[in-house]
Amino acid sequence: MSPDPSPLEVRAQLDQIVDPCSEARGTDISIVEMGLLKKIEIDDGTVHVQLRITSPSCMMVGYFIEQANERVGSLPGVEDVTLETDAGLSWSEEMMSETAKERRAEHQQALADRYHEERNAGRAAPSSED
Repeated sequence: MSPDPSPLEVRAQLDQIVDPCSEARGTDISIVEMGLLKKIEIDDGTVHVQLRITSPSCMMVGYFIEQANERVGSLPGVEDVTLETDAGLSWSEEMMSETAKERRAEHQQALADRYHEERNAGRAAPSSED
């Protein structure tokens, strides 16, 4: 039997899981960068992960469980992976990594710029032909 993975190895695997809501918005921020990772416990081949969710109505818990099982379960020494989520009331944007906040802000600014460019292009004065 292989030794248990380290918490850093587990964290690295979890960092590969992109938050589906950020992906839908075009920013591809991992659950670790989002500040969703609360705790990792490793004991005799079992890895228990505690996550925060961003909202009580989050529909992605099944996805997180599937991804954690696939990614963390692929580590040598892991026999079982469990994932537990909170009620979705404790997460805030301040929990995001600085890099994630910057990427998110840049993406939002790019969308705003594109909106204003398209809006202004639609307002261009028609050329007058005499």
